[in-house]
Amino acid sequence: MRSLFEISKSGLRSAERSLSVTSNNIVNADTKGYSRQRIDKTPNGMKMTGYNTGLGVNISNVTRLRNEMNDVMLNEKRQNMSFMQSKARVFEQLEASMASDSGSDLDLSISNLLDTFSELSTDPQDISVRNSLISDARQMTTKFKDVSRNIDRTSDLILESSNSTINAINGLLGEIHSLNQTIAQADAAGAPDNTSLDLRVRKLEELSELTDYEISANDSNAVELRIGGVKVLDAEKADHLKAEINDVDKTYQIRLESGKTVEPQGGQLGAELEMYQTEIPALKDRLDELASTIVTEFNAIHSGGYGLNDNVSRNFFNPTNTTADTISLNQVLVDDPTNIAASDTDGEAGNGETALQIAELRSQQLIGGRKLIDYSVDLITSAGNSLSSLNSQIEARDSEIQMLTTQQERESGVNIDEELSLMIQYQNAYQGAAKVMSAAQNMYDTLIGILR
Repeated sequence: MRSLFEISKSGLRSAERSLSVTSNNIVNADTKGYSRQRIDKTPNGMKMTGYNTGLGVNISNVTRLRNEMNDVMLNEKRQNMSFMQSKARVFEQLEASMASDSGSDLDLSISNLLDTFSELSTDPQDISVRNSLISDARQMTTKFKDVSRNIDRTSDLILESSNSTINAINGLLGEIHSLNQTIAQADAAGAPDNTSLDLRVRKLEELSELTDYEISANDSNAVELRIGGVKVLDAEKADHLKAEINDVDKTYQIRLESGKTVEPQGGQLGAELEMYQTEIPALKDRLDELASTIVTEFNAIHSGGYGLNDNVSRNFFNPTNTTADTISLNQVLVDDPTNIAASDTDGEAGNGETALQIAELRSQQLIGGRKLIDYSVDLITSAGNSLSSLNSQIEARDSEIQMLTTQQERESGVNIDEELSLMIQYQNAYQGAAKVMSAAQNMYDTLIGILR
């Protein structure tokens, strides 16, 4: 008689617990990062004299259905995806700053200036052409400065963003550390905290978008994280990252509180560091090289020519200002365009040889075996070309992430129809256990009645 009560009691408890877990699955069907759960059951019994008898069912555990290896692979893909997306966003800004819809791009400004020198060579005494030359030259120098300022502004924005990224990483490391402690305590008590485990998965997913990391788990089910091979989180503590920036040399170091240097290679932070330290300085150097070449080549020819009124040797550009930030016309020419040297012979005002030589710079390979216009076109389209290449890689990586996400969803995602079917099964099991309890109670009452 006692065994019937034990069987029915364990059946009621098992069905109630199963219903509770299934209900929790259903209400969390659309909760991001939730892993469906199942009750693990084992039969209970005891050995009697001459036979074995069942005593119902034991609930051994509540299992969280999730492929941990899939999570690791997904986070690695997300790290790379975020790295490429972050770089793509910066290249979009650079593309917009270097190319314009109005057509007043750097290559056109240089071309217009060379065209006007060509026009001056055919009519060196035309003041209106000389005024146009000054105007075109000033437009070109202004364009150089605008592009340079836009690149610098993009660099400054990256710097601001990277500081926010580091703060976000520090916050997530602190949260993961707290979850580690909760999970380890629950694991030690023999009752895994599935809610905290799911929440930690979400936090690790968020972290993977910010930086690359390697992950490993210890015996207590807490995770350890390394960034660039340097441990930043373990069961004992979470280290904080801090930035050391030299904006002049464009160097950016990240250190832990212990002083160790951390070198992220992926995620948003890795992209920001690469763009700030490498990509943008390289682009700025190319822009400065173009400006310096124009100043040097124009001045070399112009200083050997003559204006309309005297035989004084003059530079076309200020020779001390050879960067895109500083390039400027010789103020003497701006004040008096007749000082522009068009002739290569003193006293021959109608001689346009010097102006022609400058115009012919268009066809000369002056920078790395390339012509000025070709080099400037390559420069202003470089950001767009990099963006196009990244977008192709992003598309391919997105397909991989979608495939892995689908695989994870098949294992950890909640199927409402399946859960509702299980709910009916558990309801029937509960009713069956209740009937066993009722039958045992009736038998007990009958026995008591006989004994009276």
